[in-house]
Amino acid sequence: MQADISLIRLIDAMNERPIAFNRHYVSLGCGITGALMLSQMVYWSKYTSNSGWFYKTSTEWEEETGMTRREQETARKNLVRLKFIQEELKGVPGRLHFRVEKENLYQALMNLHQVSEENQCTNPPNLNAQIRQTSLHDTAKPRCTNPPYSDGGIRQSNTENTQESTQENNTSGSPVNFSAKKYLLSIGVTEQVAKDFIDLRTKKKKPISELVMKLIEKQAEKASLPVCRALEICVVRGWESFKADWSWQETNAELDQLFSPTQTTEQAAQENQPTRFQPERVQFGKGLV
Repeated sequence: MQADISLIRLIDAMNERPIAFNRHYVSLGCGITGALMLSQMVYWSKYTSNSGWFYKTSTEWEEETGMTRREQETARKNLVRLKFIQEELKGVPGRLHFRVEKENLYQALMNLHQVSEENQCTNPPNLNAQIRQTSLHDTAKPRCTNPPYSDGGIRQSNTENTQESTQENNTSGSPVNFSAKKYLLSIGVTEQVAKDFIDLRTKKKKPISELVMKLIEKQAEKASLPVCRALEICVVRGWESFKADWSWQETNAELDQLFSPTQTTEQAAQENQPTRFQPERVQFGKGLV
């Protein structure tokens, strides 16, 4: 009996360390191992203040997820290819750091949800759901017939649907019901800055969505900057986004100096004109000479 109690305690202790797993990452083309690693990266990125960067050793990943070193490398390469994460070797000795590209990940999830709604699946994806248990009753329900692909969406079943999907996207990669330029102008961004920022994001193949702009607006507010100035800094520095804790102060000062009021030609001429001699009036007796 004592042995049974010890075994139960051991099993309970093993069950105290479950890890998160987002099923929808599999549908984005991450695969099982990639989705498992990405789920853990999203979890750990919430507890870092270093611009989202954090590091973990291969041994730590194996202890958390059970994935071998080779499985980890394959999963990481896939996530980098999909532009869901960044990797960088930092420090001495060098340690491999990771950062989740949340804008790309959120956009891919939004695209997946949108396409799933268009296909009118019986069971649309719930982005907040955990892994659903499959039962014999569930297998009788109709499911989506189109398999997910690594581009973050679901391939259309025929040419007509593909054409409709293409028409629903504009040049910036956002849904047709969202106009990046109109949105930027509505929040006080000048037309020239809006054009420059849209061109910058287009060259970097980064679509502008309302979610992207909400994140930038929040960071601009955190930095006590107007959104227009934050986007001007992005254009000058070649940044596709803006973060309050990035080094933007020097560029902001340069822009302040560039756009500060200058003297008029008349004022400059008056300041450069030599001072005329004015003879001093000398008092003799009661009169002035």
